[in-house]
Amino acid sequence: MSPWVAWIGVGNLGAPMLRRVIAAGHRPLVFDVDPKALEPFAETVDPAPSLAVAATADVIVSTLPRDSILVAVGEEIAAAMSSEAVFCDMSTVSPEASAQVAEMMGDRSYLRAPVSGSVSHAEKGILTVLASGPEAAFDRCRSFFECFASRSFYVGQGEEARYLKLVVNNLVGSTAALMAESLALASKAGLDPATTLEVLANSAVASPLVKYKVEPLKARDFTPTFTTEMMIKDMGLFADAAEALGTPAPMAAVTLDLLRQHAMSGGAEEDFFGLVKLLERQSRGD
Repeated sequence: MSPWVAWIGVGNLGAPMLRRVIAAGHRPLVFDVDPKALEPFAETVDPAPSLAVAATADVIVSTLPRDSILVAVGEEIAAAMSSEAVFCDMSTVSPEASAQVAEMMGDRSYLRAPVSGSVSHAEKGILTVLASGPEAAFDRCRSFFECFASRSFYVGQGEEARYLKLVVNNLVGSTAALMAESLALASKAGLDPATTLEVLANSAVASPLVKYKVEPLKARDFTPTFTTEMMIKDMGLFADAAEALGTPAPMAAVTLDLLRQHAMSGGAEEDFFGLVKLLERQSRGD
């Protein structure tokens, strides 16, 4: 019998998601280009020696870092998966790359299901799934998503989920830039940082993201839940999508520029809320 689920890609977000899948009672078939990524899972998964072997599963899930890798993986999966299987990609990629994969898949089930949330959300099983593609494939995977997500939204037949994920991440990145700008002014004006953050967390602008970042910002802890480099990639995807569709994106352009400045000044692997340090330095004239 074919394994029920195969997992491709054990990265920063993929690894905690995979742990949740295992904790829910699954024993997945797992593939990663780096065999060392599978070592922590040696007793709880079955390694797949190739993508072709992974494609023998009923549901093939991928969490991949960028467009080119999804296209390459999609090509191999399309060549090997059965007509009854579902290929479910949960990466943050461009709608264009995803559409390439959809063309490769032909009439086989291809579910675009990027997730919204951080590594911490993945560890707690409270990610949000944004899915588009065949609705029957979504229905088939819905209970599986409950391993690592508290909410799942079905948003259309095509690339809608890809666009929606970019919309969400544009708001996330822009929030970091606005908070950095505001906190830099507050600091220069002599306000107590901890008090300022408490007020923001209990004000009209409070959001789950703002509240989640209050304690790390108080502690000046920029351990990454999502790195500056990763946010640059995602904001770049949003900017590219806006350009392709002919929609204005001035805030995305400003945020992307600030993120790139922060990365170039040594913050590439810090949490993207490290932008506050960049704006503080600029406010001091450093």
